[in-house]
Amino acid sequence: MTAVRKLKSARPLLRIVKGGKSDPMKSVIENTWIFIHAALWPNEEFTNNEEEQFKQLISEHFNFSDNPNSVFEELIERVCLVKRFISRKQSRYVAKPIDWLNIHYYAGLTGTAGWYDEVCLQRATVPQYNYGLRLLSKAITKYLQEPTVKTIVNYRKKLIAEKQFDLLQIFNNSIIHFQIQK
Repeated sequence: MTAVRKLKSARPLLRIVKGGKSDPMKSVIENTWIFIHAALWPNEEFTNNEEEQFKQLISEHFNFSDNPNSVFEELIERVCLVKRFISRKQSRYVAKPIDWLNIHYYAGLTGTAGWYDEVCLQRATVPQYNYGLRLLSKAITKYLQEPTVKTIVNYRKKLIAEKQFDLLQIFNNSIIHFQIQK
């Protein structure tokens, strides 16, 4: 009986550790794809192979950056600029993801860099210029750090207060896609 008691009270020698080393860049690229998918092609289904191709194309946009999180936030704003551009006229559209995400396709994500630069130039003199875009990028980033109901409700209220209903829709779609994909 004493042997049984000793075994029960003995501490286990092995511990289970969940997770492990993960590549933070891979996570940022994955999150970028999920956001872009939710914003521009929310009703489209893609195969795993297609999604891997898209992520590879997205990774090229991060190649020359020391701070992937700032690039992530910038890409969020650029995607929102595109979404607003195409919503102004019924005849406008976004190309297929395989083209649109290609760094060499001037009418795709690469072409939005100039639009973003103009927004940043305006913000130098008018800090609140297109504030909703910045708010959405901060909301998505915060949600990925703290995926809680409190975060969702907080940024939902802020987007409504700023009357950014188009961005609120993108935020809601993104949250759903993040929930499904993770």
